[in-house]
This record gives sequence, C-alpha cells and structure tokens, in this order.
Amino acid sequence: MAARRLPGSLGSPRHATVPIRAYCLEELALHQLETALRLYSVGDDFASVITLAGAADEIFGKLLRASGRESSLDEMTKAVIAIQERLFGEATSAREVAWRANHARNSLKHWEVGDPEIVKFDLAEEARDMLNRAIDNHWTLKESLTPAMEEFQRAQRAA
Repeated sequence: MAARRLPGSLGSPRHATVPIRAYCLEELALHQLETALRLYSVGDDFASVITLAGAADEIFGKLLRASGRESSLDEMTKAVIAIQERLFGEATSAREVAWRANHARNSLKHWEVGDPEIVKFDLAEEARDMLNRAIDNHWTLKESLTPAMEEFQRAQRAA
C-alpha cells in the first residue's frame, strides 16, 4: 500500500503519512446508501439522507448506463415525458425532468454567489424519493436488497 505525505509535511520523516488504498465505487455507494437508510430510519438529518442517497443513486445509475441498462432516473424521465405529451400535448425535455428530480439534492450540494441562500422543499419527501431511486438502481444492478433496503421498502408499503 502506497503512502502519501500530508500537505505541509515537507518530506520530513517526523510528520505522519496517510496510506493510499483502492476503493470500489459500487461498494462505497452501497455504504452511502446504507448510511442514508440508517439516518432515515431514525428520522434524523434528512438533508444528509438526500445527499448520501443521491450520491449512491448517481453512481449506481452511471454503472447501469455503462452496462447498457437504464437508471431509475432514465425510466422516470421517459415516463414523465410520455405522460406530458399524452395528457397535455406538450413536450417536456429530459433535462427539465432531471432538473426537477435532482433539484433538492443539487440545492444541498451546490451554491454560487447570487443563488438564494434559502431553499424550499419537503426534506422528508425528497429524502424518501432519493432513497427509492438509489434502491431501484441497486436492485437493477445487483438484483438483491440489503436488510435495511427491505425494511425501508416494507415501511413505505405500510405507510
């Protein structure tokens, strides 16, 4: 395992080194999703649930696309576009649908000068939606659920 000197160590042997390890992104995404599920299950920190589940959703979704399959967001986007056209005769862009689906997550991750410092959305609902997307992507990718995912799905059905 390689080691890297901490910034500012100037190569001095007296300063600590940090081991560099290799990590599987799919495993890290699963860990993020499991952490999000744990936070959600105790009703705690829905903003972190959104960002953690959102990160897992994005990684799982990209892994799906890389293998030629569609992500939960891809499928939802196609459905929303088709419904809009059928009911209202209006075309909605995939970009617009994705923007809405990712608005809460992106609002919590990105801010630029000039953007509002106050965001408005239902944190619990957005957390639930992002968890569902990440779990859907995990299922499509692995065709398995962890106990935490099963518990979340059962609780959603009972609600």
